[in-house]
Amino acid sequence: MLTVVLDAGPLIAACKFETQGRLVVDHLLLSGCRIVIAPSVEEEVAVLGAGYPDGVVAGERIAQGDIQVMPVANRRWARHLAAYALGDGEKDSIELCGQVEGVQALVTDDYLAFVAAIRLDLEAWMLPDLVVKLAKRGSLTIRVAAAILETVRPRYRAGVIEYSLVQLVEGKHGESSGTG
Repeated sequence: MLTVVLDAGPLIAACKFETQGRLVVDHLLLSGCRIVIAPSVEEEVAVLGAGYPDGVVAGERIAQGDIQVMPVANRRWARHLAAYALGDGEKDSIELCGQVEGVQALVTDDYLAFVAAIRLDLEAWMLPDLVVKLAKRGSLTIRVAAAILETVRPRYRAGVIEYSLVQLVEGKHGESSGTG
């Protein structure tokens, strides 16, 4: 099982976009991905965002126990993170990465949160990276992963999606896609 901490941006995207008759969040969950979020992310997405379809979806998955909400037990990096002027969701998500057993990565779309996490020696991914990782593990088919990437394309700069699509091909064949 792949365990990740999601920040608000990727959670919203996963609960908003649908491909092949299923929301991206459900593709992730069905692939065996364990999604953990901080209470501040739940507040931002499922409570304050309850008037939006993605907020409703997030709230439903949380209520069903499919997305786990875990409190931040301690503020190990509070001083460091304060200097970045991050939002509560970003700070709490980074702190959770150091507290939840088995977390492989922080999944965030926030540039400063990404940089702060990397500088703390945490693994940081964007949602497309998570999709590629699941495909490389065999938890998502290449076809489904590619469809998800195409579906979330409006949320990301072209280079992010193009790189992720190349990674899918390389993962499938074990070699560069530029060989023919």
